[in-house]
Amino acid sequence: MSVESEPITTARQRVALQELGRFAYPVELRTLAAYVVAARDNVPVDTVSDEARKRTAIRLHHIDIPELIEAGFVEYDPESRMTVRTDTHTNERYTEIETESRRFDVA
Repeated sequence: MSVESEPITTARQRVALQELGRFAYPVELRTLAAYVVAARDNVPVDTVSDEARKRTAIRLHHIDIPELIEAGFVEYDPESRMTVRTDTHTNERYTEIETESRRFDVA
């Protein structure tokens, strides 16, 4: 799969790349999953349930990260479960999408 012929196809992949962009160092899969869920649900990362984080980590590990690796967007070590964005300018094209800023309701 080439980056030009196969763009990122899922919102979860785009969010994963956006969230990886927060970190200047490799990120553990569990941490990335929590940030992806928080962005998807528009909630603080520390409120993400263990169950939601686990489900997302499984999807990232088995579906999204392998596709992002093949497209050249990320590097991933399955033993340590650490992932990092690669330095490609093409990443910008897929992560610069219009999103609403996060809003947290205060009860």
